[in-house]
Amino acid sequence: MSSIGRVLAGIDALSRGCGYVAAALVLGIAGLILAEIFCRTALNVSLSFAWEYAAYFFAVAIFLGAAFALRTGGHVRVMLLAHSVPPRAAQRLDLLATLAGTLIAAGLTWSLGAFAWRSWTSGSTSATIDETPLVYPQAAMAAGAALLTLQLAARAVRLLAGAPPEDEEAKQDFGAG
Repeated sequence: MSSIGRVLAGIDALSRGCGYVAAALVLGIAGLILAEIFCRTALNVSLSFAWEYAAYFFAVAIFLGAAFALRTGGHVRVMLLAHSVPPRAAQRLDLLATLAGTLIAAGLTWSLGAFAWRSWTSGSTSATIDETPLVYPQAAMAAGAALLTLQLAARAVRLLAGAPPEDEEAKQDFGAG
């Protein structure tokens, strides 16, 4: 395997691992909400952190799962234009859209990273009784956006090389696409 192939495989492995983390976070959301419901109905107490942490888990899961969803074709795509032009033009449109997406994701990564950095340097915490340091969920979101940027760049490399941009085996394994 070439060095580029190893880098692409590494990005894919990291994307898959973060996809599993995203799935675990979704299960964590369900667990938190079920625990809150049980505590409220059976014990007449509320878990002060449940809704706040469920929201953090949700935001982080979206960003950590985005790269794996891209690699497995799980994102919604409008193919009307691509199906109405010759295959060569469709490939160029796909590459152009991928490069535009890479730039947008890079801007998002930069902004989320700056947001997390400001929270770190200012010591920002949530406005709840738990006073959660906001840098943690924000940094996780920035990491997910960075991975999406890498996966978009990897997709561009695959398109330029004439390789399939989506992992067909993972599509079958996970029912994506």
